[in-house]
Amino acid sequence: MAFVGFLTFGFTQVVCPRPPLSFRLDSINNGYVIIHGWAYMLASWNNHPPIPGISKVPTNVIYEPINAGGKDASFLFQSINGHCASVITPKSKGSVAGEGSLPSYFPCQLIDKSYTPPDPSLYVNHTACHISSSAMTTFKELRTTGIINSEGNYDKAGRIYYDWNDINSTSHLAVYNGHVLNLNLLRSLPLSLFDVPKDGLIQTMIQDIASFGGQDITHKVIAHKSESIPWRTEARCLKSLIKIGEIDTKSVGCMASDVVLYTSLIVILGVILIKFFLAVVFGWFLSWKLGNFKEGKSYKDRMRRDREIENWTAGINVSARSPYQNGSGESKSNLHKPASAYAAKKASIIPKKSRFTQPDAGSMHFNPNDRSASMVWTQSLGSRVFRSSAYEQSYARLNGSISERSRSYTGSPLSHRSSITSTSSKTQITSQLLKECSQKLSPYTVPQPRPDYMPFGFPLAHTICLVTCYSEGEDGLRTTLDSIATTDYPNSHKLILVIADGMITGHGNSMSTPDICLSMMEGFLIEPDEVEASSYIAIADGTKRHNMAKVYAGYYRYDNNTVDTVAQQRVPMITIVKCGTPEEQNREAKPGNRGKRDSQVILMSFLQKVMFNERMTELEYEFFSNIWRITGVSPDEYEIVLMVDADTKVYPDALSRLVSCMVNDPEVMGLCGETKIGNKTDSWVSMIQVFEYYISHHQSKAFESIFGNVTCLPGCFCMYRIKAPKGNNGHWVPILANPDIIEHYSENVVDTLHKKNLLLLGEDRYLSTLMLKTFPRRKMLFVPQAVCKTVVPDSFMVLLSQRRRWINSTIHNLMELVFVRDLCGTFCFSMQFVVFMELVGTLALPAAISFTLYLIVMAILGQPAVLSLILLALILGLPAVLIVMTSRKLVYVGWMVIYLFSLPIWNFVLPSYAYWHFDDFTWGETRKVQGEGKDNHGDKEGEFDSSQITMKKWTEFERDRRMREAQARSEALLQQHLAKRWSPADLSIDIDRSTLSNLIDSTLSASARSLSPSCPASPRSSMPKQKDDSQEEEEEEEEEKFEKSNDKNMSVVSLDLSNHDEVTLTINIPTETIEIEEL
Repeated sequence: MAFVGFLTFGFTQVVCPRPPLSFRLDSINNGYVIIHGWAYMLASWNNHPPIPGISKVPTNVIYEPINAGGKDASFLFQSINGHCASVITPKSKGSVAGEGSLPSYFPCQLIDKSYTPPDPSLYVNHTACHISSSAMTTFKELRTTGIINSEGNYDKAGRIYYDWNDINSTSHLAVYNGHVLNLNLLRSLPLSLFDVPKDGLIQTMIQDIASFGGQDITHKVIAHKSESIPWRTEARCLKSLIKIGEIDTKSVGCMASDVVLYTSLIVILGVILIKFFLAVVFGWFLSWKLGNFKEGKSYKDRMRRDREIENWTAGINVSARSPYQNGSGESKSNLHKPASAYAAKKASIIPKKSRFTQPDAGSMHFNPNDRSASMVWTQSLGSRVFRSSAYEQSYARLNGSISERSRSYTGSPLSHRSSITSTSSKTQITSQLLKECSQKLSPYTVPQPRPDYMPFGFPLAHTICLVTCYSEGEDGLRTTLDSIATTDYPNSHKLILVIADGMITGHGNSMSTPDICLSMMEGFLIEPDEVEASSYIAIADGTKRHNMAKVYAGYYRYDNNTVDTVAQQRVPMITIVKCGTPEEQNREAKPGNRGKRDSQVILMSFLQKVMFNERMTELEYEFFSNIWRITGVSPDEYEIVLMVDADTKVYPDALSRLVSCMVNDPEVMGLCGETKIGNKTDSWVSMIQVFEYYISHHQSKAFESIFGNVTCLPGCFCMYRIKAPKGNNGHWVPILANPDIIEHYSENVVDTLHKKNLLLLGEDRYLSTLMLKTFPRRKMLFVPQAVCKTVVPDSFMVLLSQRRRWINSTIHNLMELVFVRDLCGTFCFSMQFVVFMELVGTLALPAAISFTLYLIVMAILGQPAVLSLILLALILGLPAVLIVMTSRKLVYVGWMVIYLFSLPIWNFVLPSYAYWHFDDFTWGETRKVQGEGKDNHGDKEGEFDSSQITMKKWTEFERDRRMREAQARSEALLQQHLAKRWSPADLSIDIDRSTLSNLIDSTLSASARSLSPSCPASPRSSMPKQKDDSQEEEEEEEEEKFEKSNDKNMSVVSLDLSNHDEVTLTINIPTETIEIEEL
């Protein structure tokens, strides 16, 4: 800020100080006397000493009898023995010492304005020569302090200047180093008394004045080589004797100042105008194409939808409108479009491949129009080509074979978004999977639609809708979840995930936030009272790295008062409640609380481990299982994450429009919609934010979208791609699930000012920064068609706290982006340079508004800085033009006027407060919690003990789960047989765990499979259907046959898993008992 202030005001004063008072020669009146190119105001100076023979008292030289007014008196004050000591020498052996017969070089005479040189013969009269020490002292005082006037003030001497027209129009004026020399005055030099260097500058000038007059002789003098005295020495002498003024030119410092001024003006003005015009281009030609699948090219439809959105934003806690789809996920507003129709629409007669085309495998580009909408499952085991995910292979190893689930793909990887085709092979495989699975699906699972089902003209992508909450109340949570549940995106492809950040009770709430979330669920897989807490590694330092959470799976429960029963659809929902360890629950006020970033990392880390088949925590395994059981979709099928804050309401078609952009352009990795304000008129604080929200989207984000580099996706409403297709051969690239992004984003040691501002205050913006740093060539876009509304602070203290966090985090995030060289463009024409300008502009906000007020005051006082005022007018006026040209909503012009009056708050009060609290990392007044103290969830407490957290691969967790289920089933059957007519004997076998795994697959295969319900054979397998009545009857008959066979041969097989090192297998036989100590 100080640098900007110096550059604006101080730099010019330092390198180009204000020039002294200047006069043109023709503007000099008779009140002035000219001496060596300076004009002295002597009209009121009456202190000239008495002149012998003329005046006996002090007099004024302007008037009679001297009459010096308007004349040049330079020859009265000649510089003796200065630069001319070795240049002009007397012919006699004496010296020009101001005494004797040679007191000066020229006759001591006044020269009129025409500068007619005095006759050398007048040299004999030395009365007027001011060569005494007292006279020279008085002259220096007049030049230094000025001449006192009649009012008691001092009048400084003024500089006499000439322009180049004055020089070029004469033959006797020459310029040397900016000084104007009158060469005609050399004619007054008495050469009979003085010698000058032979063939020197003075002698040459006297012989031919015209050859030097009318030009700048500086280069000629400096370039001349002389064997005696250099011409440069003679030129310095002439400057001290015959100088009559200075050329009107700028110094090097002033030229440098102008260069800096105009360069800055061009750059700033260029950035402003470019941002404005590109924002207009985006609004006119591009914005309506992003996520547009209904209005087409109809301008009237787009305007009607804009009006509907404006009406929708009036009030946030209103009842949700009906979604566009019915219970089966089919659209009411869009006719069913098969994949073939969509492909035909996008077809082109231009060939897209040749014999020189490189293979698609490994390519980062994927054409969504070249994909097939289904997967083909072949039945021939001999010719089958299997491309499996890590979980298919893991499941195959667990079950001994994968041949029955082998498949081959045709088309692009985006075809995996739809379920498998309804073929006979699919039915056979699904039936087999239903027999092998051991995890029950919820009876309310939303069935997957047909593979060619495209209600909006693009293949559907499975999407997780993440809602992070902390201390929100029931109304805020209900509003958000209602809006997500009633979006027109099919319920078969969306999952609501709510993560409650600790056992928190918000200020004024009667229930804790987790209880509020659970009250909005129904159809639980496991009753809430029976759900056990699972461990995971949290983002914290010390003992708090170990945290525990509970996973609740069910379906969203509507409130009939907010959503009409006709609009209520079955939407799968999972709630993760971070409850903390038992020790933490007993001593902490906010057990389980680790921050919003930790909530996001729970999902991101889970997706990474799913994609790479890495070791999971217990929480992640429970999360995995519950996703499958509640949706019938394997977690690695999800491609997109929508992140929404718990106080945001999503427009009914916002999710579909964002997904449309993701599906149609695989290069897009992040999106954000427009956030509108739902409480515009609650207070003056909310009113001043309306235009700020609008212009930040339609100018800043619109401009950045042109380059595909939106630097900040708001955490309240944004979408990220989990993974992106690579080529058409089924390969995927992790995006949000990228290990590099997760490693940096999950940094738990936050010990510097920079890290704390990034990770504790601006985690949402830092995630966008990490995405751009990791994938600078991919796209981050603003989609104005996708709209949400939120509640903004309506009190000044809450706004102050919120903007403190936003401003400080913005500065540190821009500092990170400044060093990203791979952003779009180069040098000054690049996003990197724009980011640098944004960083400087953010830092200089208080100085900018101060300088603005200064310019306005100076303009009122009559000293306007024209260029600065023009720039200010453009900065403040262009947003109004942008509104008129793009949205045509004149109401926002009124909001802009309110915003302009609040500029001192936005540009001075808020930034100054933020900079003063640069080391404050709390959330302040933004979120209040009952009984909360001023603490920081990033502080270290104790040491982390990693042994408390179990981490295994999915196969290991699954094997342990099946062992427990096998033991439970065997014990249940044993109890049934004990209640019958006979008592069995025991066969005890002690074996190790590896032998047990094979034994389970072989010995217990019939028993386990005959009783097992449906579960995912692998995360990428088919979507199992519900059991019908015929299947249940068949299973009951098989169970009866199995029990009868056990009565004759073997009653039951049971497992004792109490010992982790050895497992005891007990086989009950009705006739005899055999004890085997070792196997």
